[in-house]
Amino acid sequence: MADSPDVTDALDVLGNEIRVAILRELAEADGPLSFTELRERTGIRDTGKFNYHLTKLCSYFVREADGGYELGHAGSRVVSAVDPRASAEESGEVAPEETCPVCGDEDCEKLFHVHLTPPWR
Repeated sequence: MADSPDVTDALDVLGNEIRVAILRELAEADGPLSFTELRERTGIRDTGKFNYHLTKLCSYFVREADGGYELGHAGSRVVSAVDPRASAEESGEVAPEETCPVCGDEDCEKLFHVHLTPPWR
């Protein structure tokens, strides 16, 4: 079964470091952030470039609210998936200190590891 275009398009939006940085800043904010405040927090100086990336996120992960921007439900889920420790801290849970089963690094930030052989061999 092929992925629907919406799912593929939404995942494609996440393939940019600036967009992930925007999502993380919104996740750390106590409320909606204005365009300027969000741009300054991400450190992007070029307003046009920042606007381009924010607009892409607004299609799926960010919503406009109270004169600013905040994470939508899907955006919150993405941030939780990318940084489970941050979401555990936000909810008051204690995140377990685990090491990556592939590389052994405690702070491995890789979303995917490629296995050349199946792990059961």
